[in-house]
Amino acid sequence: MKFVILAVLLFTSGQSFKIPFGFGGISVDRTQNNELALGIQRGVNVLGNGYERNTGLTIGNGTFSTSEAADVLVGGTRSGPRSSLGLTKDGFNIGGNVAVQTKPKNLHGVEEYTGNTRMLHDEF
Repeated sequence: MKFVILAVLLFTSGQSFKIPFGFGGISVDRTQNNELALGIQRGVNVLGNGYERNTGLTIGNGTFSTSEAADVLVGGTRSGPRSSLGLTKDGFNIGGNVAVQTKPKNLHGVEEYTGNTRMLHDEF
């Protein structure tokens, strides 16, 4: 099974595609720097309530990085932690934050999202 996944990634590395499955999906893409970006998305949203979780992996061109985002959806608001860990040509990168998005304000028929983000980010 691992060989099949590796073969698919090697032969389709120039293409961008997404494989949907129940409650999520897998995506393969290229970044602007021609790095391979793999993503796993999963979640459930029922009338604005549920969860979403995204995991990313970027490999290539002297770069290896991972990222993780988890959100809880309650009444249309999205809150959750984010983290990243990576090694690039410029050095080691580690970071994390907590994102809180409040309900949209309806100003004259236009929805505007407000939010607060607490950032914790370091580069070595």
